[in-house]
Amino acid sequence: MVTVNPATCEVLIGESITLEAVVDAKGSYTLEWISTNEDVATVDNGTVTGLASGTAIVMAQAGGKTGSCTVSVVGVPVESVAIDQMELYMTEGDIFTLRATVLPENADNKSVTWSSSDENIASVNGSGTVTANRPGDCVIYAKAGNVIAECAVSIDKRALAIGDYYYSDGTWSAQLDEGRTPIGVVFYVGDVTAFDPALKNEHPNCTHGLVVSLTEHEQGTAWQSNYESYASTIGMWCDAFAPQYEPVTSGYELEDNLNRPIGYNNTKAMELFNAAEDNAEWQIEPINFVVDYRTKVPAPEASSDWYLPSAKELSLLMSGEYDKNIWDIRDTGATVENLKEVNKKIAKVEGALGLGQALPGVLFFYWSSTEVSWEYAICVVTYNGQTPQALKKETGLNFNVRPILAF
Repeated sequence: MVTVNPATCEVLIGESITLEAVVDAKGSYTLEWISTNEDVATVDNGTVTGLASGTAIVMAQAGGKTGSCTVSVVGVPVESVAIDQMELYMTEGDIFTLRATVLPENADNKSVTWSSSDENIASVNGSGTVTANRPGDCVIYAKAGNVIAECAVSIDKRALAIGDYYYSDGTWSAQLDEGRTPIGVVFYVGDVTAFDPALKNEHPNCTHGLVVSLTEHEQGTAWQSNYESYASTIGMWCDAFAPQYEPVTSGYELEDNLNRPIGYNNTKAMELFNAAEDNAEWQIEPINFVVDYRTKVPAPEASSDWYLPSAKELSLLMSGEYDKNIWDIRDTGATVENLKEVNKKIAKVEGALGLGQALPGVLFFYWSSTEVSWEYAICVVTYNGQTPQALKKETGLNFNVRPILAF
């Protein structure tokens, strides 16, 4: 690799500037300098001499590699560059256009080149438009001729919002950042630990909100294929062998766990059920999928890791806040604007699958971790946000599993 410093420069007619070539090559090599337009500028061992107004590319070649500098030869040079903002304070996701003034007015080459000291924090295009990518500090440069102006940029974290992208490093942003790995989209903002004691005990810092995964099971599954031979509720087993967790079997009233975002609690209790040797014949299939998903899509340590959402969490995912009994939604349906907003963001992630889009045009369900009897568990309808109960052995491609996490 050969790098020429600076990458661009300005030279007065009749004057010279010396370029530096940095060669990253093993063994011996010969460094050769070449000008693509010797009528404009010549080069001798890195020293460039301007002959006439115009542009020449000066190249340094060594070991089969080439680096270059764009040289502008002028009669009237740039004397000063001024950016209209010396300091710029932004919030993550903001966009702001800086303007540069180049003097003198009759300078031969008044074109401005913009750059950033750290494009992960803030990037800038050729027109001076700055995009705040993530919290931090950096410097935006405007260069004209051999003169550089600076603007110090400071970016604050924006308030969390539904539709934000959530990344593998535990950060989030309003716009998709290709420099980070997205693993989900925020669908609820709030402190779920206030409702889920297990989550509060095991992950007390997960107070920001909830994230839905970008992919799902896609093959369809029953909740518990062999529920008839098991002939009991999972809740009864958990009450006896996992008393540290809240009941996973719920009634249908507003005050019951049906209406609490308590999926982490349910998942952890059901993991113990599935792990028990005596329960090998009647596994809770969605739980096994979620456990496997954790290895395929690692979640940040600061999160709860993936779990099977409760009925309330699925209702939040589809319909957003609903302060009445979600059991009533089974008859009337509710708005699914929350789902639509999340799907807009999911659609921008390559390889991701929108909610309810595995089978377009088909009535589609997601299983919850909420059990209501030995026969039934709650699911949610992606079409209208209904939260009916379904026989645990219901299967087919339209019964699926979508993990979530708290952070």
